[in-house]
Amino acid sequence: MSGEQILCVDDDPAVRKLIERVLDDGGHRCMTAADVEEARQMLASNDYGVVLCDIGLPGESGLDLLAELAHRPAVATVMVTGRDDPDTADLALELGAYGYLTKPFGPNELLINVAGAIRRRRLDDARAAQLERAYASVAASEAELRRAYAETVARLNRAMEFHDGETGEHVERVGESAHALARELGLDDVFAQRLRLASPLHDIGKIAMGEAILRKPGPLTDAERRAVERHTEVGHELLGGSGNELLELAATVALTHHERWDGTGYPRGLAGEEIPLAGRIVAVADVFDALTSHRPYRAAWSAADAYDHIVRESGRTFDPAVVAALGRLRGEPAA
Repeated sequence: MSGEQILCVDDDPAVRKLIERVLDDGGHRCMTAADVEEARQMLASNDYGVVLCDIGLPGESGLDLLAELAHRPAVATVMVTGRDDPDTADLALELGAYGYLTKPFGPNELLINVAGAIRRRRLDDARAAQLERAYASVAASEAELRRAYAETVARLNRAMEFHDGETGEHVERVGESAHALARELGLDDVFAQRLRLASPLHDIGKIAMGEAILRKPGPLTDAERRAVERHTEVGHELLGGSGNELLELAATVALTHHERWDGTGYPRGLAGEEIPLAGRIVAVADVFDALTSHRPYRAAWSAADAYDHIVRESGRTFDPAVVAALGRLRGEPAA
């Protein structure tokens, strides 16, 4: 067994001297302190593998020091007491003690308890390292999944470009805008990042629509409009049901980004907060970018005109909170 640097905390000089001699003879390097405050000072300036601490110290209790050392996993603490009290022993173990000794004890009992504490600490260190490696592996796997998802989205978007002529830049901008709006609304970055990745698939259901309708330069007939409106449900069917959080979010966005705040949207006529927040955010991001982009049936609007339109539709088509977030991002004066 390789020796450890050990701190013995006891108010009895004779006990300190005895423990120091036994531990030194056992191949360790023992230093001593008479109370908790002195122990703190020594812990601040030295590294110890084990702290052997009496519970009944003058002033602060050894249990106070034990509670502080619970936040230092590199230190294994063995508590010592002159009373055989099961409740105190249980409390010490709950606070993180690696061992518990009752006075009087012999040299072998002391060395065995210290050796057991060292072994337990090393096992804990090994488990912590193993968990850290596992977390790193999971993080790497998640990063690879995100890359694969992004690549899949890019390829699906290319298929959409061939099908309806809409550029991939539009869906990428919608994703970036949705992310910015989510963060401006105070949503956490995990959700905002997922929304950035999910949003570009909002119109994936159009892949089932006829090109003649999608590329038609003039107004749609009622029948054609009903056919186009089906793309929300088709997109949901394509993306939903996998159990994957990103794809499920993308399915929700595909289904709900044409719902309206006043309940007159499609496909389900949801109103207000019945509409999932992701769908409300993407509705604003999608319309703003669509209005400022050239389409076969109209020229691109200016950003100012597009914003004014969205403001006029706040409380009817769009969630007022999302519209307000867009205004803040644009630096518009508060309404």
